[in-house]
Amino acid sequence: MDDYIIISADYFAKIEKNVIDKIIETNSYNKELVYSSFEWGSYLRNYLILTHNPSAINNIEFDKLSLYMSRYYWFKQFYHNYSLMCGTDVGIEQQIVKLIESISYEFVNFDWYEIQKINKKIEMQ
Repeated sequence: MDDYIIISADYFAKIEKNVIDKIIETNSYNKELVYSSFEWGSYLRNYLILTHNPSAINNIEFDKLSLYMSRYYWFKQFYHNYSLMCGTDVGIEQQIVKLIESISYEFVNFDWYEIQKINKKIEMQ
């Protein structure tokens, strides 16, 4: 089912900081967490952009499946790295489950092996 793309980090690097600031203000995210100097902070910012303002990503066309899979990839990448440093967080794990549920509602015949492939790819890094 590899008929989607994962939006690469290069596309997010061109997005201005005020886009993230607006997302944080509008949705009450923890600014210290979002702007963390640890690498996982950038993964979280990528997820937030895809979730709240995907139109901020210029010069790339992506379909709904690519959007959802990219959201999952970046959020899972964030949590994997965050949990290695800070431990598990039930609230974040619940958010991941909600994202997976939304994928199941949007794509009835979704191949769940794709989620496993993303998880394995992240764990192997």
